Formats: sequence, C-alpha cells, structure tokens
Amino acid sequence: MPLKLIDTHAHLDAYIRDSSIGAVIDRALESGVERIICCSTNPGEWGLYAEAVGRYPDLLSWQVGLHPSDISDSNMSFLDALPSYFAGDATPVAIGEIGMDFHRLPADNAEREKIKEIQRAAFRRQLDFARDLDVPVCVHARDAFRECVDIMKGAGFNFSKAVFHCFGGSADELRELNGLGGRASFTGIITYAGAHEMREAMLAQPMEMLMFETDCPYLAPVPCRGSRCEPYMLMHTIRAAAKLFEVSEEYVADISSRNAKAFFGL
Repeated sequence: MPLKLIDTHAHLDAYIRDSSIGAVIDRALESGVERIICCSTNPGEWGLYAEAVGRYPDLLSWQVGLHPSDISDSNMSFLDALPSYFAGDATPVAIGEIGMDFHRLPADNAEREKIKEIQRAAFRRQLDFARDLDVPVCVHARDAFRECVDIMKGAGFNFSKAVFHCFGGSADELRELNGLGGRASFTGIITYAGAHEMREAMLAQPMEMLMFETDCPYLAPVPCRGSRCEPYMLMHTIRAAAKLFEVSEEYVADISSRNAKAFFGL
C-alpha cells in the first residue's frame, strides 16, 4: 500500500504549460501523494496556479509570492495585487516563495547592493501581507540565512508561521531557526552522497516540525537523479529520511503529512 504523502513545495508551471500535468498528477496519486502545494515565483504564475487549483481542488493547493530572483524595478508594482488572491476562489494557503538569494550576484558592488535592496524591500512587503492576512510564508534563503532571519526579526514576524524551504544551512542555523519557532523543509538533496551537512541539519530538527518537498522540476532524488523531478519521486526522499532517523517509512510519511496539514491549514 502506498505511503500517504504531502509535497509541500512544487513548481508545476512547466507541466501545466506543456499539457503534461494530467500524467504528472496520475503518477503522483499512484505513488501515494495526496496533496501537492504549488509554489509561485512571479506574477505570470499566479493566475496559472489559481486556475489549476480550480481544476484539481482535491489534490492541488498553492502559494502566491514573488521570488527574490524574479524581482526587478519593473515588477515590484505587481505586489499591489497579491492580497486580492486571498479574496477570491482557489485561495492560496501561504505567501511564497519569498526571501533573499545571494547565490549569484553581480561582481560590481553598486549593482550587487541595488539588487539586495530590492530583494529586502519585496521581502519586507510580503511579510507584511502575510502578517496582515494571518497566513504562513515559505522562505527562500539561498546564501542569505542571516539576512532573512534579521529582516523577519525586524518586521516582528511570527516565526511559527515560517518554513525555510529546501534548507541549505548548517545544523546550528537550523537549531536557531527552531528556537525562534520556525521550521525547515527538505528535498531530494538529502539522498545525494555529498549532502552531509543537509542531512545533519535535518536530523537536528524535531520531527514534530519536519516537512518534505520535491521542489520539482528540480532536485530529483536518487535513484531518479538526472531526470525531471515530479511529485511522485517524494517517496524516495521519505524512504531516505526514514533510514536516517531510524524509524519506519510509514512514521515519517505520517508525521510529515500531519505537520504539513497543521502548518498550511489543509
């Protein structure tokens, strides 16, 4: 009997656009995935996911947000429309993914600082929306853990409503995040041979906060690495986590699904 799973962070826009979404959903259901939370990155995806959730309400949920790498002077104004999605049908379950990304910044110092400041402004504004709407946030913090935490502290944000997705920090950073009330979710990277630090971080987090994601179409787990990732592959990440925690696959699937339902209000 398949495990019952929730993929808490998936990018299905490419599958929707190339009309393969039906087959992707069939494979997910066959593998035991009972809910997929789609995470948006730019305004071009907001209507796409709202429509998809309307088509598949029993399987899909979504988050609305502006990803730090998609922010520019020209699209900041789109944030004005973000709260309106919580007033219509196919209401998002969170604001995400939002945050900071310092992984690939320009060498020029002035240009680098300009990008950082735009990211900070967008992050703060979306945190304000989440606080006013009383919804969770999904935080992208690539090479920017400290900056994200400091901004959230400065905004007075309730960390119990924050998940740092695809966590890439250290075990000490995760303990700090947990101490503030926040949590992390983990991807198929935990199955990669060289991902020792990520596995240590995952094991440092109480299982009562644990959630899993595919971040598809990226980061396919072993034994699917090299393929375009899909939600059905989540079962491989769950199995790897169960071995690391030295508990049953069923237990990891059950507790992570219960955590996701509680966190996102599913």
